Amino acid sequence: MLIEGSCQFPTLGFVVDRWRRVENFVPEPFWSIKLAVVREEIDVKFTWKRGHLFDRLCCLCLYEMCLEKGMARVASVITKPKSKWYPILSADALTAGNHYH
Repeated sequence: MLIEGSCQFPTLGFVVDRWRRVENFVPEPFWSIKLAVVREEIDVKFTWKRGHLFDRLCCLCLYEMCLEKGMARVASVITKPKSKWYPILSADALTAGNHYH
């Protein structure tokens, strides 16, 4: 490998560090609670901020609390746009700006 320039040596260090972290990764088991409701052919999935837990007993206790309660309260509703927003390219921005100027 040939390295030239002052910025390439630190970059190589970042690449090697990332490679080592990937090679030394040891997966851990995790648990999560998922809730879905189907009503009038509409499927709604509910999520929570924590995503998943690494403690099985804690997850089991939360699950049992949900079953005992029998009801839930929706704390917030977050909607996401249906279409994806794409950034404008700089050449397109310059062309559009020149058109109006």
